[in-house]
Amino acid sequence: MKKELCDRLVDALLLRGGAILPQKSKATYDLLEELFAPEEAELACTMPLDLQTAEKIAENAGRSVDESTAILESMADKGLVFAIDKGGPTLYRLMPLAPGIYEYQFMAGEVSERAKKLARLFDEVTPVSGNESASFNAPRFPFSRVLPIEKELESELNVQPYEKISEYLKNAQHIAVSTCYCRHHAELMGKPCDKPKEVCMSVGPGAKFAAERGFGRLISTEEALRILEVSEEAGLVHCTSNTSKYIDFICNCCICHCAILHQHKDLRKVNLGQPSNYVVVVDPGRCDLCETCIDRCPMDALSISDNRIERDDHLCIGCGLCVSTCPSEALRMVAREEHQTPPKGQRELFAAMAASLLDKPE
Repeated sequence: MKKELCDRLVDALLLRGGAILPQKSKATYDLLEELFAPEEAELACTMPLDLQTAEKIAENAGRSVDESTAILESMADKGLVFAIDKGGPTLYRLMPLAPGIYEYQFMAGEVSERAKKLARLFDEVTPVSGNESASFNAPRFPFSRVLPIEKELESELNVQPYEKISEYLKNAQHIAVSTCYCRHHAELMGKPCDKPKEVCMSVGPGAKFAAERGFGRLISTEEALRILEVSEEAGLVHCTSNTSKYIDFICNCCICHCAILHQHKDLRKVNLGQPSNYVVVVDPGRCDLCETCIDRCPMDALSISDNRIERDDHLCIGCGLCVSTCPSEALRMVAREEHQTPPKGQRELFAAMAASLLDKPE
């Protein structure tokens, strides 16, 4: 594609927001040329910001409806455009680079030369796989948040509904499970880990889209809850969208390859994920210093000092993994002093993320 078209496509993607914003750089252009055919890029540049019919998109682009529909369907199948049928004509929307386009390139678990090429290209423009040299911009307001292991939250904590992962699953119309895109991306780069891969879920309309387009499979609430148990046993952290009324996804993340956890633990340059509203505390009278919690913590937030377990307040994300495996039951979750209420929905979340870009420090 010509540079002028790549520039316009970057502008169109920037208008969609997201947690990782594309830059006008050679690395980004190389990625976009692999993702978009020229006719797809041209149409993407003219698409409205909200969900629209093929007829409206065709009108904006000055193309025929049949031609536009064919291009939109191709982009939906490639994970570039979100498509949904609400009982009428199919509606389409160009997705942000991430979260959005990035995830759909790896959710199906495809292994091919093109998949490996995309993994390399994304590695240059996103902080996935721990690439500290990646060139990217990001809002300061986090697009995701950590959800604690629910059974480790005691009844007297007055747990809010948006902190109960099971409630979201029980109320979801659709749930789909897919390959963990972070771990699959890393595997394509020759950096696998031993954590389970088919454990990351889409919730709501995104689950229906994922199943219809081959990015995942629909599952029952019961299977989703079993996947959470498997993930907890494997030491994976529950992360979800930073919204309260509904959630779009549940990722079960490893510290090896999750950009959200990696940024919080090691780089501390951007804020991709909000810790939960809880933190672990230790009862020294029960603790026998077995170090199980130290080995279990993915964030290295716990250590031994002066013959007692100490917590690093910055590193503890309140996931509850240490509490769930403490043999002496010396650990428990307590509410943080500063409670963070997630934005209501995606509109409010994106507004907060956009506002955080305006007051970004030098």
